Amino acid sequence: MRVAQENRDRLARIAESELGGATLDEALRVLLFEHESRRALAKLAADPEMADDYLRESAELAEVDTEVAE
Repeated sequence: MRVAQENRDRLARIAESELGGATLDEALRVLLFEHESRRALAKLAADPEMADDYLRESAELAEVDTEVAE
């Protein structure tokens, strides 16, 4: 994969300063996850019915009381 030196350096700074010295691969994985999360949230914001369904389902799941065996 070809990446401009400036972008590689920016990613390395993020990996070091914000992600506790993560590898560039780990930093890229985090940034891609954040991007995909924002995209999903924007999709929800654009569809009030879908957002209502999501919030209703989230509330139902939050009320589930499950015993966890240790």
